[in-house]
Amino acid sequence: MKKLRNLIAVVVALAGVGQTIAASNVDLSVKGTITPSACTPLLSNGGIVDHGKVSAQDLTGSLNPLPPVTLELSVTCAASTLFAIKSTDNRQGTSADSEEGGSGLSTFGIGLTHDGKKIGWYTLKLSGALADGVARPVIESVDGHTWMNADTSIWQPSWLRSVYDAAVGVPSPMPVQTLVSNLVIETTLRNVRALAIDQDTPIDGSATLDIVYL
Repeated sequence: MKKLRNLIAVVVALAGVGQTIAASNVDLSVKGTITPSACTPLLSNGGIVDHGKVSAQDLTGSLNPLPPVTLELSVTCAASTLFAIKSTDNRQGTSADSEEGGSGLSTFGIGLTHDGKKIGWYTLKLSGALADGVARPVIESVDGHTWMNADTSIWQPSWLRSVYDAAVGVPSPMPVQTLVSNLVIETTLRNVRALAIDQDTPIDGSATLDIVYL
């Protein structure tokens, strides 16, 4: 009987060691927050920037910037809400910036010619931001965790933008109920020799601005 008790003790101890070394299960957690403070973004002029018809004969410079266009971007929330705005390029891969000596990281595409050449690009900037009627600095983040000043910089595709209270000292988003800002769009077309345009070619830029709740 004594030997049997010792054998049982050893078996139990070994079972405990086995559970410590490798578990046979893993937990999954699904988390999030449902917020009642929905926010609605709005762009003036229906979000349309129309450069009209541009003659290919006028595209004689190495790069040909078109007149900048400013739209008003507003975001209205049901209550004071912590949010950011994310930009997405719907013509990704069509910006010609990298082919003209730029990095291509901060520009949005405007489509292709009929034979697949990149026409040019455009950039976005936010300026003159008012949060609940008070001027606030613009900040940006790539991941929603680390923020930096962005008042004079170009808005990169897929990056987040928000505003903060400069009195705090450290850039971080602040709750806002109403945000109003200028959205400046600057379009650049390539030289006509790079495009070899022989038929009407649409300038076809498209981006989406999404509200991201923080």
